[in-house]
Parts: sequence; C-alpha cells; structure tokens
Amino acid sequence: MLWLCLSFPQLALDAVGGDAQRHWVMARHGAHQWAVSTCGAITPGMPVSMARLRAPEALGLSRQPQAEQALLASRAAMAYGIGSPVVAERLEIAEPHAVPQACVWVEIGASQRLFGGLEALRDQLCSVLIEADVQARIGIAPARAAAALLAQVGDTAPCLHSADLPARLATLPIAALPWPKAWREPLQGIGIHRVGQLWQLPREGLLRRLGAGCLRALDQLHGRAPEPFQAITPPSQFNVRLELLEEIAHVETLLFPLQRLLGELLGFLAAHDLAVLRLRLELELAWAGEGAQPSAQGAPLELQLLSPARHRDRLLPPLREQLMQRPPPAPVRALRLIAVECTRPHPDQIDAFVASRQAQDWTATLERLRARLGEAAVWTPVVRDDHRPAFAQDRGAPGSRGVAAPTTRRPLWWNPRPQPLAQCPARTGIERIAGGWWTPAPLDADYGWADINGRQAWVRRDVSGDPLGNRAWIEGWAG
Repeated sequence: MLWLCLSFPQLALDAVGGDAQRHWVMARHGAHQWAVSTCGAITPGMPVSMARLRAPEALGLSRQPQAEQALLASRAAMAYGIGSPVVAERLEIAEPHAVPQACVWVEIGASQRLFGGLEALRDQLCSVLIEADVQARIGIAPARAAAALLAQVGDTAPCLHSADLPARLATLPIAALPWPKAWREPLQGIGIHRVGQLWQLPREGLLRRLGAGCLRALDQLHGRAPEPFQAITPPSQFNVRLELLEEIAHVETLLFPLQRLLGELLGFLAAHDLAVLRLRLELELAWAGEGAQPSAQGAPLELQLLSPARHRDRLLPPLREQLMQRPPPAPVRALRLIAVECTRPHPDQIDAFVASRQAQDWTATLERLRARLGEAAVWTPVVRDDHRPAFAQDRGAPGSRGVAAPTTRRPLWWNPRPQPLAQCPARTGIERIAGGWWTPAPLDADYGWADINGRQAWVRRDVSGDPLGNRAWIEGWAG
C-alpha cells in the first residue's frame, strides 16, 4: 500500500474560527495550560504564561475538540477524489504540553495510473486544497506512521518502497513523533534524538527498557508491523454549520467565515465529482436587543445558479450580493450552508484550458445581476406548451429553453395589446387555432399574414365572437 498523508497543523485554530494573526489556541491538562497553534512568536507546546509574554496582543482561545473532529471529517472528504480508503485521526497524548497532530490518510497505490502518475495525482490534490483555501502538509510513504512523520517535518519527497524507509527516516527527529514522554525522555537521556539512532538499538534492550508498545510503534513506522485503521464513509450531502468566534453585524466581515464554508463545500464537490446548482445559506441571529426574544434564524438566502458550479468565483459573488441586498437584521452568531441540489459538472468545468471561459464569465455576470436586482429582473423569453399564441411565450431563467418552438411562422415583435382593424384584410398562411376552452380565456380564431402599409402583420380574426367575420386585430409584426 502507498499512503498519502495530509497534516493540518492549524486545525485547532481553524475549528474555533480564529485568525493566525490575532488568535492562538490553548489546551489544558490538569493545572497545565499550553499553546497548540502558532501565532507570531507563539509556538505549539509553549506554556500559556510564556505565550502571553511573547504576544500580549494576541487572544488565546480554548480548544473545541468536537469542532476539530467535525472539521477533520469535512477535510477528509476532499481526499475521496484521489483514492480509497480514507482514514482521519487526531494523534495526541493525554499529558501536559503534548501537541496534537490532525491527519488524513488516503491510499493512492491503486489510483496513481488513473491520474497519469504520482505527480499528477498530487497536483490534483493541491489544486483542490488551494481552491478550498486549506493549508496542509503532504507526506507519502508505504506506512501510515511514516507518511505522517514526513508530513509533520515538511518532507514532501515521496518514499515508494518499504525497503527505503530506514534510510529516509534516519535523520528525522524523534520529537516529531506523537509518542509519550515515557518513551521520548529515556531515549533523550542516552543521547538518542534521531529515528535512525533508535532503529539501530538492540531490540531486546529496547523491549526491556520501553516495553512492547514502543517496539511495535517503531516497527509500524518502518512498515514492519500492521497498522489497524478504521476507514471513514464520506457524507452523501453537504450540510455544515459554523459557529462564529464572536457575533458579526457587518456583511463584509461575515464574508470571511462564509469563505471557509465555501472552501469545505468545494472540497466536498471535488471529492464526489459534483457541481452545485442550488445553495441555501441560513443565518442564526443573536439577541436583537434588551428584552427581545432571540431569533432561531433569519430568512435563508437561496442561490439558484444558471449552470452547475464548482469554483469559488461562481459562488461567492452572488451570495455577497444577496447579503448586501438583504443584510441580517441582527448580529449573526452562526452560519449554515446547505447544498440543496447537486449534479455532475459540465465537461468544460473540468478542463481548466477550455475555450469557453468567456461563456462561464457571462454566466457568472448574469448570476450576480439576479442576486442584485432579483430573479424576476433578469430573464429570457421561452416557448410554453400552449396552442394559443398569446400564451405561448413566457419569461424563463437565463439559459432556459422551454419547449420546442412551433414549426410555423410567428411574429418577432408582439403588440402589448392587439391593435383593432376596421375589417379583416386579405391574408396568407391562414391557420385555425382553437384551445383553452377550460380556461377563462378560450380561443377559436383564424390567424394569417397580411400586408399592411408595406409591413407583414400577423392578423387574428375571431370565429366564435364575430359572426360577420369583418373584425380583426393585429397581434404582431414580422422582424
């Protein structure tokens, strides 16, 4: 097997919605508190007292393990687009100053050829991560533990064979492994700091000093022992809630957490090879004021796209326009994004070098106009399935086609109201049209083309309502 590992060093910060420039996350074990994310001079594992001295202007936030697990599962869904099975775990030791490692593994040995090689597969994954605005480190090795260690130290060169693992891991620090102090400190005490040094120690002495657990972990690291895992099942629908770090009252500020939700959505779409047609954004509002009752949620924003989309620049602008047109009536404390309708993407959206980019830009422009002006303000004429000419046209969404157009000739320009004529002129191409007898506007009339002042007019003569047959109306004109 060949495992690709994604390590997310800032998962704890992302899970609480923090900003690496202004926030850091702290963990607690008994009376001990320490940092588990980076912010300026603050590094993971640093005691809280020192972290506050190093960056007094930064705000320390408490960990939210459940939010971390949910976010890790969401990011694991991105890996389904390149292989299977997929495993997601948080590697952490329940002891003071332990730094958790959040990792996702995907087995890629069977899928390399589908992408045209390992480099093409890795490029595809990187493009998904960039589109989703997710930061991760990548490691590739035949053993999951080895791939995680390579990712943790930032070694992106793949190790393809188990026989190469001892040489590849020899110079890597033992401190980067998610091992307990009961293993690491005795090794450091005898001057063992590198994996290669540990691998050369006599196994009997290692077993006697540190126990069978350490020896098994070392063998797993080198691909010499099985690594049990539980594969996760990707969600079939996208429905994600994000609780905000603080209440947000301004639309522009609300766009930052919205972009994070869109990033998770794009990862979901890429993993399932889907594109979205309809989205719903729900806003959970805070207290409207003193003595007011809390609102469960504001009116949801519905985004109906004109064509399937799977890129951020198609989704964010129309959502932003809707938020600007309908700002929340109270501060927002949580967002929920739901992919209501998904479909397979158009082939043009899969190839980044197709010549239809202008068409996609035009579609995005129409979607922004619909979001700003309202869906009723931007439309295209479509043909309805109705024999009565006055009811055979309608307003449809841009890009919709309606039913097939009639094969007989019809006017290009229609009069807003039929123009009466004193008598029916000579006509050509006469056709009898009757229908709608079950509606308030039944029709039984003859239609034909007549020359009126040098122009071709489409003239209607009612049969049932005009027994003499000498009254007519101009319905429209030829183009």
